[in-house]
Amino acid sequence: MADTPSDRTIVLNLLRGAVPERADEISKLWLDHGQAVEVPPSAQGSTMNATSKRIKFDTKTVDFFWLIGFSAWRAIEVYAPALTLAIINGATVEAALNVDEERGQFEQDYKQRIASAQSLLDAADTSDIGWPDDVPMPTDRRESLTNGQDMAVFDLVALGLAFALLHEFKHVQARALEATEHIPEKERQDRAEEEMACDTWARDFLTSGIARYASANDHSYAQVEQKRAMGIAFAAVTIHAMTPRHAHWGGGDYPPIGDRLEAMIGGYNLPDASPFWVFTACLLVSLMRQDGRRLEYTGASFREFVLTLLAELR
Repeated sequence: MADTPSDRTIVLNLLRGAVPERADEISKLWLDHGQAVEVPPSAQGSTMNATSKRIKFDTKTVDFFWLIGFSAWRAIEVYAPALTLAIINGATVEAALNVDEERGQFEQDYKQRIASAQSLLDAADTSDIGWPDDVPMPTDRRESLTNGQDMAVFDLVALGLAFALLHEFKHVQARALEATEHIPEKERQDRAEEEMACDTWARDFLTSGIARYASANDHSYAQVEQKRAMGIAFAAVTIHAMTPRHAHWGGGDYPPIGDRLEAMIGGYNLPDASPFWVFTACLLVSLMRQDGRRLEYTGASFREFVLTLLAELR
């Protein structure tokens, strides 16, 4: 019987699979730092953090990424029609939402899904909540999913989780550097600045080798960038969901959540017709609707809406 891989090996394999063109590089970094992966019993809240010697997360937090991902995917069917109408007619998003007669039930169902996912943070274990009937249970076996849409969401959730783990791995490197260089406390990087730096590093790690991967696998650069960017957008909305509302404006060790959304989602040069812009605009509208904010914005494209909404969320 084959040996069960260690948690450390499972995480490394996830990262290698998410960024195959940099698999050897991440393996070397993994070996050089030699950090452990610790999976404690699940508890209330979320668990994902790092020291110089380990990355720590619980299975409930992984389940949260999965449930938010499969729930947030539905933002497209809820908000894309109104955004399309706003673009065509030059109307505000708010006005377009108000004339979309079919949106009401879809949005109510969507908000219930997000609320169900959010309830997982208050639970001690995944088994303590009612799992939606139409969301598959978390699995590492993509081939076990029964339709193409679920497989597509699986891929994006895996990329989002890889982003979060790469973010934590950058913290490992930062703590290790402080220890080896004996950097005094007062000279260390500000913790909020470090959070932003970890987001930037994780995004760069996922995207800087795209040309190499695309060429080797007969894909266009835009196709690969689009998928990676959508996965990072999933990470962004999951981190937003994990952040208590009172902490959205930052403070202490963390920057404002709007700044983190910009670091993860902003700055892509994908074509205006890329589904990334449709997908991300719908995600950002959903965040603002959850906060009860009016959407008195116009735009000539989904891309323009993404840029406007990112600015408004900062």
